[in-house]
Amino acid sequence: MPPIDLVGEQMDTDGSPSARAALVAALDIVDAAPTERLERIVRIARDLFAVPMSYVNLLDDALLHTLTPNVPGEATTVPLEWSFCQLTVQRPGPTVVPDTAADPRTADLPGVTSRGIRFYAGVPLTMPGDVAIGTLCLMDVEPREFSPQDEAALIDLGHWTERALAMGLQHDRLLEVVEALAPQPLDVPGYRLAGISVPYGDLSGDVHDWTAGDDAVTFTLADIMGKEQPAALLAAGLRAALRQHEDLMPVAAVAAIEPRISEDLSRASAFATLFHARLTPSTGRLDFVDAGHGLVLHLRSDGTSEIRRSRDLPLGLHPGGIPFRAGALVLEPGDTLVVTSDGALDLGDGTIDTLTDIGRTLRRAPDTAAFLQTVRLRAAEHAEDDVTVAVLARDADG
Repeated sequence: MPPIDLVGEQMDTDGSPSARAALVAALDIVDAAPTERLERIVRIARDLFAVPMSYVNLLDDALLHTLTPNVPGEATTVPLEWSFCQLTVQRPGPTVVPDTAADPRTADLPGVTSRGIRFYAGVPLTMPGDVAIGTLCLMDVEPREFSPQDEAALIDLGHWTERALAMGLQHDRLLEVVEALAPQPLDVPGYRLAGISVPYGDLSGDVHDWTAGDDAVTFTLADIMGKEQPAALLAAGLRAALRQHEDLMPVAAVAAIEPRISEDLSRASAFATLFHARLTPSTGRLDFVDAGHGLVLHLRSDGTSEIRRSRDLPLGLHPGGIPFRAGALVLEPGDTLVVTSDGALDLGDGTIDTLTDIGRTLRRAPDTAAFLQTVRLRAAEHAEDDVTVAVLARDADG
């Protein structure tokens, strides 16, 4: 079959690159290594829809650029006319092809004839001016149906991806470091709690917090998508709402605040990733909810470590009526939990491996205060997003 006609979308009438190509160039991430912000979205998409492949792509005037290759050695740049996504950017809303081999628009594309792709679903990713610059898409090697509920969830993930990409358009920042929404020091026998928040500008959309009750300590880190005053206001509201329910277990507390918080986030076209936990100091048991956060490192006293992943969607994107998953771990004597916002990935190479590097830095530091000072200095120099790092450590003899 002939390539799908994209005449009129390739170049502006004066022969200059189109608005889409200009925005793709402004993002300046086509040739960069995959970022954890985008990798996290496609991981959640693969799990949520039970598909083997999910991609974030950018499309300029002639080429499709994959920002999240699924396997080593996979081609990251292909001619636009070879792609399924050329369909997706031509219309608003999801594009779904239940059986690519049976659809004349796609049957002869290389993805079908060479790779055996039999199912495709994608949503356009738009930037200011409603210009479609790319796609978030799903693929499978078997034909399948895609329900209206599936489409709604894919749209929500697309909005998350758009905001993650929009961060790349923001290059200016202030060097002034301001503590925002910092909790007061808390004395918990046998444990140490400390944290730092380094805003990208004057105010942070991150919030870390802790409070102590008679037999438990709540421990929270949330990241509002966005920066400056709007994100900071939403962060303050989220912290206040959780504090009102500090006596509840994490699943119950998040369930109690989620309807109102999601309404506020929706009005602001925002969402929030959240790690909210409740520690029982006598046993070291930590019960938690991880709403799309997934930036949690458990450092064990024996020198091993584990990154705790999230499989729930963030507040504001999580489907209504579906409960969040309850998680639990035990902090043994000498163990430490490190929780960060995604801005902390800027302290390293932008991948999830940065979290492991942060753990190594903490282990080498003379104390937690020195470690957090290192975070502060590196964030002021390298980060292009709010950076928050919180530490919960159990004493070796605790």
